[in-house]
Amino acid sequence: MTTKKRNRYAYKAVHTIGSSRRNKKGRKSLKIFFCLVFCGGSMYGLYFGVNELLNIAYSSDKIIIKDIDIFGAKNVAKAEMKELLPFKIGDNLLKVNLSRTEDEIKRLKPELKNISINRRWQKVKIELYERTPEAFIMQNGELSGIDFDDKPFPLRGFMGEMKVPRIIYKTDNERIQILDFIKRFKSICGTFLDNILEIKLNNTGDIIFITTDNATIVWGEEMPEHLSHKFKKFQEIYEDAISKYSKIEYINMTLYSSGRAIVKPAETLLQ
Repeated sequence: MTTKKRNRYAYKAVHTIGSSRRNKKGRKSLKIFFCLVFCGGSMYGLYFGVNELLNIAYSSDKIIIKDIDIFGAKNVAKAEMKELLPFKIGDNLLKVNLSRTEDEIKRLKPELKNISINRRWQKVKIELYERTPEAFIMQNGELSGIDFDDKPFPLRGFMGEMKVPRIIYKTDNERIQILDFIKRFKSICGTFLDNILEIKLNNTGDIIFITTDNATIVWGEEMPEHLSHKFKKFQEIYEDAISKYSKIEYINMTLYSSGRAIVKPAETLLQ
């Protein structure tokens, strides 16, 4: 075979291979194109199908709120809670934004520690978790409750008659310090907390109690590790003092670490 013929055959072979590659590439591109068209069409149909179903659900009279159940309301009135809800009987159940409603009600009602709102068939179930005062504080000229979350809230119902101490403080840090003390003290003092009207800090940072019989208890430093033992000793001293004297001016426990306490009666011995 001559050189000229070989070159011509080689050219045809190269041309054939190149054409084959281009055809395969073209077929692959077409496949990708049709896949995209099919998938896009399916997603388009799915999107509008879901929207159509939602439109039907939103307009259905089968998915409406026929009842609103409220549980856990002790001091907060159910009628008051229903007034705060952004939905009512007859509204579509699916249009209720639960998380936004929960956040807004907690903002408006600080006396609620938490609120849980759930959908049920043709009804909404609301569970309230109210705060309980662990102490009283003065806020904006009014007596308010406060719990161990350091959250002040308005007193409702019979909260104002609860036997909890009133915190006297100058700064937020003092309030937090006294709250922390009350939390620990409550776990070991039993019902004695009912006898405390006020708790405050003096100028040296000592904790001071004012009891219901107007006695001043200078507790001293907190010393959490000695709290239980110190209270037992104090209780013995206190009960002995009130059994002997008709009125006590103060009991000073600041010398507890050295094994001493000072009792000052305000009146004479009982006969």
